[in-house]
Amino acid sequence: MNLDDTLVADTITSLAALFGLLIVISVVGGRDTGDPLSRRFLFGLRVLTVLLACRILDWTTGLALFRFVTIAAAGLLPLAALLLTEGLLRRHAPFALKFFAAGGALLFLLLAPIPERFAEPWRMAVLLAFQFGGFLAIGWLVMTRDRDSLSAAENRTVERMALSLLLIIPFMVTDYRPGLFEVPVRLGGIAILFLCWLTIGLGRASLGHRDTIGAFTVITLSSVFAGLALGGIDDLGWRGSVQGVVIVLSATLLAVIYNDSVSLTAEKRRDSLLKHMAEGDLTDSARFLRGLQSHILVDGALILPAADLGDFDLKVLARALEQEPVRSLADTQPGAPVDQDIREQLAWLFEKFEATHVLLATLEPLTVVALNMPALASSPGVEMELRAVQRMAMLISQRHAKG
Repeated sequence: MNLDDTLVADTITSLAALFGLLIVISVVGGRDTGDPLSRRFLFGLRVLTVLLACRILDWTTGLALFRFVTIAAAGLLPLAALLLTEGLLRRHAPFALKFFAAGGALLFLLLAPIPERFAEPWRMAVLLAFQFGGFLAIGWLVMTRDRDSLSAAENRTVERMALSLLLIIPFMVTDYRPGLFEVPVRLGGIAILFLCWLTIGLGRASLGHRDTIGAFTVITLSSVFAGLALGGIDDLGWRGSVQGVVIVLSATLLAVIYNDSVSLTAEKRRDSLLKHMAEGDLTDSARFLRGLQSHILVDGALILPAADLGDFDLKVLARALEQEPVRSLADTQPGAPVDQDIREQLAWLFEKFEATHVLLATLEPLTVVALNMPALASSPGVEMELRAVQRMAMLISQRHAKG
């Protein structure tokens, strides 16, 4: 088969979307696969994967089998999306919509074997109308849902799906070339990559919709700039420039999806201080803190009872740590809002034990934990984990004091 520039652009974009789907399937499949919602989502992702894989093989080999599977899978998409929507909303879709989606899937299974010379362009026109109507109906279900019946996390997931529909509905129109109209490149792969990115982002509750849209806008504008620059350098014309923009955008989105998936995997492996809180020995504060000493983030932490603090004014130290149970080198700087005697005691404590942080373990008798955590190894999240560990140690000691 002759691979012209349009087919090359379509193939590269679809390949990027295919790899993006495989990444998301590995991430979602690594979670609780017994969850009915996960199974529905995986079903939809696998339908999309089969569709893209067979479409690429159809373009490159011309075998009728791949064309048949491509059309059958495309007809199954609205049903797969509807099943996922029902699971997300925890309610049944109207019977008419179910009948429409299931009947359409069966119809295109029957229409798929018809040779292209007899079926086009009317088969593509009917498929476009079917998918467009199905996704619009799903969008209507999402927009009219009972928000109060869903949790905040469920509403957030549904809203992410609605964001992807904003791209899927208009971009899927470009996938019905040739037959209906001509465009430089199919954009359905971009919509699928955006869906994959949104799905990966569901594992990060701290990312809001505005963050996602802002990041997508930056990536899109950067890709447009890069594609137009390439088009200007090689004088590709408007078609070549559009194809260049889409190829750069698809490659960038795939890289972002992979990077985010690696970050999620790393978070699972990360030996965080929160993991120590969940799995540490809680029988008494001393054992809990000794377990902290072997933690990679605070390796070599020193547990200092009052007997080891003879060079210090224990009353001043106790007052300093009672006011702020976690102290750092920043508290010794001239502009820090601390009393001069507290600043001097903390500065001497950090210098003597070569520490960057000190935590209050128990107040009576005074016990502190001194540890060294370079600024480059620290982060706001780790600082918060230190505060949580300190709070846990105090609670353990208070529990034993009452007992």
